[in-house]
Parts: sequence; C-alpha cells; structure tokens
Amino acid sequence: MESPVSELEDINVLRKTPRVLVFVSGKSGVGKSCLVANLAAAMAARGAAVCIIDADTGLSNTATLLGLRPAFGLEQAAGGGKTLAEAIVKTHEGVAVLPGAQSLLAAPAAAEQRANLERSLRELEGQYDYFFIDLQAVLTDKVLQFVEAAKYAFLLVSADPAALTDGFSLLKALNGRNYRGSLRVVVNQAADYPAATETYRRFAAVSEKCLKQKVEYGGFVVRDENVPKAVALQMTVIDLAANSPASRCLFSLADNIVKHIGSDRDAPGLADYWRRLLDAEPTLPAAEAAEPDAVAEPPFTFRGVARSPSLPAGCDSPQRLLADIKSQALDQPALEQFTGAFVEAYCEQFGTFPAAFKALFYRWLETENYAAPRLLELAATLDALYAMRHQVPMYSLSESVARLVAQVQGQPEQHRDAIEQLRAAYRQAYQRDVFDAEQALLAGIGSDDFREQRFEELLQNLRDAFQVRFKRPYQSQHELLLNSTVEALNTMAVDQQNLQEEIAMLVHGVQLLGSRREKLLAAIKTVQDNALPFAPPAQLDR
Repeated sequence: MESPVSELEDINVLRKTPRVLVFVSGKSGVGKSCLVANLAAAMAARGAAVCIIDADTGLSNTATLLGLRPAFGLEQAAGGGKTLAEAIVKTHEGVAVLPGAQSLLAAPAAAEQRANLERSLRELEGQYDYFFIDLQAVLTDKVLQFVEAAKYAFLLVSADPAALTDGFSLLKALNGRNYRGSLRVVVNQAADYPAATETYRRFAAVSEKCLKQKVEYGGFVVRDENVPKAVALQMTVIDLAANSPASRCLFSLADNIVKHIGSDRDAPGLADYWRRLLDAEPTLPAAEAAEPDAVAEPPFTFRGVARSPSLPAGCDSPQRLLADIKSQALDQPALEQFTGAFVEAYCEQFGTFPAAFKALFYRWLETENYAAPRLLELAATLDALYAMRHQVPMYSLSESVARLVAQVQGQPEQHRDAIEQLRAAYRQAYQRDVFDAEQALLAGIGSDDFREQRFEELLQNLRDAFQVRFKRPYQSQHELLLNSTVEALNTMAVDQQNLQEEIAMLVHGVQLLGSRREKLLAAIKTVQDNALPFAPPAQLDR
C-alpha cells in the first residue's frame, strides 16, 4: 500500500513547480526582512502568488512589518494540531506569510510528524508561484544548510563596511562548503544606482581576489524616506507609494526574478527543498576534511574545486603537459577541474587571461546548446558588469530604441504594445502623457490619406467617448445656442397662446357689457315713451 506522501507526489507531478528563493544577510540591520516583504508585494502586484516563510529565529518580524497577527505557526501544523490554512495569514495584496518556520531547521522526531509536514508542504506547493525564505542574519551551520539546499539565494549587503565584512564572511563560509547554487548580491539602502554598482564592485572584487569566486549582481533598492514611513504604518512601501524610488527598484527586481528565475522549470519545489534540507549533512572545509597524516601535493583550487590527484603534474613544458593529457584516459570532470585550475594559475602568474580565451569564449557560446533563460541571464550579467565598470548603460538610448524597433519590425501588434508600455511608464513617472493628444489628432487629420469618411467615424467615436465620460450626449456651442433659441421660441409661443386666450376672454366680457348696455338703454327708452315707473336693474335684466 502506497503511503499518503507517495500519492501526493504522483498528484504533484501535474502541478506547477514553485521557485524557492532564500534571502540571507551577514549582519542584522541591512533591511532584509523589510526588502523580502516589499519584494513579495511587488511580485504580487505583477500577478505572482508569493508566500513568505519566516525562518528568522532571531526577530521573526515579517508578519509585524505587514501588520499581520498570526495565531499559529508551522510548528503547530507540522504536529497535526492545526492546518496550514490556519497558520498562514495574508495581506490585502495577497501576500501569504507562514510564521514560526523555525521547525524547518530540524528534522521532526517522529516519522508521522515528518509525513504530516511533508504532506502539508506538498499541498502548499500548488497554491503559490514563489516561496521566499527569510533567514536569520547570523552565521550558523543551520543557516548555511538553508542556503545550500536552495537553487537560488540572495545575499543582501549595504554600503556599511560592517555589512560588507559580515556578508563576505558568510560568502566565505559557503565557499568553504563548495556551494553550487546561484548566489546573487542585492545592494540595499543605496544612495543611487552608481553608489549601488560601486558597492557591488567592491564586494565582488574582494570575493574574486580572496575566494576566487564570482558573485552575480542581483539588483539594488535605493534609500527612500517612504520605507520607514511604511514600516511605522505596518504596510508595504508598494502600497504606500507605488511610484516612489524604492518601489520602482522593487518592481525592477521583481521583473528580473520573474524573467530569469520564473522561467526555470527544473527548480526544486518546496517539499523537495525541505527534503534536501533534512538530508544535508554538515560539510567541513577542505582543510579540515583532509587527513592530517596524508602527504599530498597542495591542490589547485578554482571556485573551491580541488584538483584531482590523477591529473598530470610536474610536466617540464607545455608540449609535455599537453601530450600527457592526451595520453591519459581522463574523464571529462577531471579535465574540467584541471582546466579551471590551469587558467587560474595563468591569471595569477601573468595578471590577465590567455589571449586565446576570448576566441574560446565565443566558440563556447556558439557551440553550447544553452537554453534561452541561461543566455538571458548571461546577457544580463554582462550588462551589469559593463554598467558597473563604465558607470553608464551598455547601450545608449538611441541604440536601445533602434534595437527595440528592429525587434518589433513587421509585428504591428508587438510594436503597438511596446509603445503603450513606454507611454504607461512615462505617465507613471511624470503624471502626464508623452504625447499632446490634441496636436496628434490634428496632425492625423491633416495628413494626405485622411478621408472624410474617416473624419465622420472619428467624430462619432468622440461623441461616444464624451457620453461615456460625462454621462450626457455631446453638443457643440452652436447646438447649445440653437437649442436655447428653440426653447425660447417655444416659451414665447406658449405665452402668446395664453395671451390670446386672455384677449378672447376680455373681448367676450366687453361683448357682454355691450349687450347689457343695449338692454338698459332700451328699457330706459320704453319707460320714457310710456311714462312707466322706473324698474330696478334686476328686473330689467329679466
């Protein structure tokens, strides 16, 4: 009978695999948890489902930063007393926070508890695109295991010398454990872009010189007064000021993660990450792991990789060395290790790479069948290195525009989308449109290919848009004046009719008075003629 965990594994084959990103810093106060919370909000605004796993055993303040009040944590869910739905709390932006994740640092004592936790993590995988693991800012074996188990890790540093020193110590510890993941350096609280690239350059230079390890540039977040305001209000800076400098940096960082990491379909999921975390054993540095009584030639090292003892050594000439390499049945990994060590020794000896290295580099790019995401990542790294060294972007504005135009050539829909995105970015940055709509409309009407029928259609569209905007039909000044005149004439006609009716009533009254006068005169004449007594007016009326 299959276990519940095995059944869940079969179900999850059809599910999307989320990406697990680990965030670590060598020193507290760099703003790691604040950046993690705000970056999650930025990615949620981009449509990604993000869950923050708070594994910071020191402060565990991610939920507090977001104004959340969790009642339970992962430990209760792992024990079976609570469900993950009860442990997870969410912000109004949709960012989920799983507090109390310190239980991930140790394997559960009981097999049932481990099965419950793995089942819960499997269920959680299908609900999110990204899991951000916020680690404690301290150099311990458990924290290093957290980083080693992840394919992608972000090391946060700042211009503070102490932060750089502690970050270097953490990187040194990872290098001693032969870390094989992708580590990106993010400069937080930078004064501006040049200052951020300079901080990264200093950190990368020391890393390459002392550890023989190159670190990738992950981005930066500028120092912004809106960030402490958002912390005081227990909300994200994205929600407080979406167009602030820090928010723009966070959106850029989020876009880079979605572009370069989101396309990785081979990244391990959350449950697999946790399993690798439990299966990981403490790794001693190479110097400590070596037998004290062993006598061996000091190996070459290249990014922490030791040279294989089976490789040729002691060759007295390059020709002899090449002949020995060809004559020995060496496997590919051993040759790769030796090649790296040889190039490193050459660089140390002469202070530069071999002249043939450039041609080999281009040949490597042309022959290797690398997937598009890896090539994009390489291009982004070259772009960052160029900007760091020369303090200007790799491509000028005109070159970038020309590349964009060439890319959308013959694709009207993509061309239109690119223009709309640029207009939207301009409006967001400057609160106005890049084009004068009135002038653009007049210029279009004045073109030679603009026809009368098109004008009528445009006029009708403008009328429809006016009615939608102002909830009434559009009327020009002449139409309004004409309508006012018609209303005035109608009012005058009504007044005229009323006056005519009043005149008719007056005429009728005059006629009645005349008739009574005639009767009265006739009665008076009759009295005079017959010498009859004069009758009262009431009788005369009869």
